[in-house]
Amino acid sequence: MKKIIFLLFFISFSLSAFAQSEVQQLVMPKRLYVGDIADLHYTFRSGVDFFPDEELLVEKKLNSDKFNFSVDNKNFTILNAVLQRNGPLYTVIITFIPWKTGPLDLPAFDLYSLVFGNGNVVFEIDPEIIEISSILSDDDTSLRPFASPLLFPGTIYFVYASVVLLLALLIFAVHFAIRWQDFSDKIKAHRTIRRYVKSSRKALRQLKKLEKNSSKLNDIAFCSAIQKIFREYLTVRLGINFFSLSTNQFAEAFYRATSGILDGFVIDNLEAIVEIFIRMDYIRFARNSVESKKLPEENYAASLKEGERQEKIDTSRAIIRLFERGR
Repeated sequence: MKKIIFLLFFISFSLSAFAQSEVQQLVMPKRLYVGDIADLHYTFRSGVDFFPDEELLVEKKLNSDKFNFSVDNKNFTILNAVLQRNGPLYTVIITFIPWKTGPLDLPAFDLYSLVFGNGNVVFEIDPEIIEISSILSDDDTSLRPFASPLLFPGTIYFVYASVVLLLALLIFAVHFAIRWQDFSDKIKAHRTIRRYVKSSRKALRQLKKLEKNSSKLNDIAFCSAIQKIFREYLTVRLGINFFSLSTNQFAEAFYRATSGILDGFVIDNLEAIVEIFIRMDYIRFARNSVESKKLPEENYAASLKEGERQEKIDTSRAIIRLFERGR
């Protein structure tokens, strides 16, 4: 009789020790979709000490190989599982990925065997069914009416003031951008004019120096100097490299520089410059040629006539001054 009473007492004690109480289950995130990584928190109170002689330890990793089911299957994949302790409460945290929509029922498993290995007792954890939502469901796809923003009392005036300030700043920014563009254009125009003036003054100084030293130069050197002064001046004035152009390419260069607008003033100056260059080219390159030996000599000789040097200098000076005056 005593044995029977002891056996009943032992069975009652075992059931009490291995029973769960205050069970709570929490899934994060609350709304799950296929492919999401989720955490299942299964919290319970138990008389079983899953951390014997481990007072400082608060978490144990559960060996996924000890589960009595496949942790990687067509319905779900378990990535990690741990047991945490918080006083008398224990929490099993299972990190998993669902692979199908609808109700997901994670199989029950023996926590005792996962913690201590195979034993004579079973401490079963049976999670509740988890609902996996579908992104194609009609629950959240319907359009909802617009709702007014929630504001604290009195903040509507702050919103209005912010809008007015923003509009004022926008108007100021646009006005500043326009004024800055005008200012920038004026600065560029001023710099361009200064560059033109500097170039023209340099060309006039070079002509004056050439006039002074003309007697020291032969005809070829004089003609080369005239052409160099003009090429340098026209390169700055028209923005085209005249050092790489032959005389017969000048007209095309003027056409490009003036966007195809060649008025009488430009044409007259172009013709005068081309005339000077043709004469200078002839003197530089026609010496001892058959052409230079034709008669009468004053028309075909590859040399400058008397007074022609001063004439070319005066003509060159006049052309440059006309360019700078614009007419």
